Amino acid sequence: MNTLRATRRSCGLTQASVAASAGISLPTLRALERGEGGVRALAAVMAVLDLRWGWAPDRVQAARALADRRRARGFSQAQLANRIGVSRPVVIALERDLGATVATLVRAAAVLGVRSVLRAAPSGRGGLVPATNCLAQDLVMTPPELAAVVIGHFAGRMSGTVLDPARGQGAFHDRFPACLARHWCEITEGRDFLDWHEPVDWVMSNPPWSRLRDFSRHAMRIAPNIVWLAPLTNLTTKARLRDLDEAGFGIAELVLIDTPKGWPQSGFQLVAAWLRKGHSGGWSVTRLVKEPQSSGM
Repeated sequence: MNTLRATRRSCGLTQASVAASAGISLPTLRALERGEGGVRALAAVMAVLDLRWGWAPDRVQAARALADRRRARGFSQAQLANRIGVSRPVVIALERDLGATVATLVRAAAVLGVRSVLRAAPSGRGGLVPATNCLAQDLVMTPPELAAVVIGHFAGRMSGTVLDPARGQGAFHDRFPACLARHWCEITEGRDFLDWHEPVDWVMSNPPWSRLRDFSRHAMRIAPNIVWLAPLTNLTTKARLRDLDEAGFGIAELVLIDTPKGWPQSGFQLVAAWLRKGHSGGWSVTRLVKEPQSSGM
C-alpha cells in the first residue's frame, strides 16, 4: 500500500527494521506494501508506523463501521461479496474483526465509500518538543551489545526487581543480571507499561522517545531507580525537570553514548540517564566505556 511505503520512507526506516519491529518477515512487509497479505500483519505494521484506520479509531469499530456502511447503502452481505469478488463468509469475517486479506479490505472500503484506508495518528503534541522525528522512530531496536554495556555500567548498583517497560526484541530484558527478578512490558504484545502498577526496584529500557514524559511520570510512581536510553535534550526540558522535582527525583548520572549506526541521527547527545528518587545533588557525567559482557548478564 502506498501509505505504508510513504510513511516508512518519510520516517527514514528500512523495510527490514519495520518488519523486525512488527514481528513479521521481510517478504510479508514487502507484500503489504504492494497491497497484499493479511490484515493481522497490516495491523502490526500500523502500530509501528503509528497509523490508524481511515474511518474508525480501532479495528473492532472499523469492522462495525463497514457493516453500518454496507447497510446504509442497501447491500446485503451476499451482494457486497459479489461486488468485491469474494464469498459471503469472507464478508462476515470482514465485518466481525476485519478478518480478511488487505486486497479484500481495500476493495470493500472503495465500494462502501471509504476515501482513505489508512491515516496518520494525531500526535497530540504541543508546545516545546525536543524530538520532532516520526513516531515510528520510537521503535528502533537497541543493539544487544549496547544494552549489555549500559546494563554492565549500572549492574553493581542494581538489586531486587527490574522492569523493562518496552522490551521490543529483548535487548535489555534478556541481559539483565541473573540475580535480579525480571519483568517486562511491550505494548505490541498487549502489555502496556502505563497499565503496570506493581512496585519494582529498577526500571531500565530504551523507551519510546515520543512518550518519554508519560513513561517517566509513570516509572517514578513504581520505582526509585530509572535508567533511560534517550537523547539528553528529551530529558532536560523545563517541564521534564519539573516533573522530576515534583516527584522527588533527581538526575544522578548521565552516561554519554555515541548514537548507534542505523539509528536516526538527530544531532542530539544520546545518554543513559539514571533518575534516582531522593537525589538532590549534581549530575555525574561520564562516557560509556565498552567492556566485554560478563557471564552473569
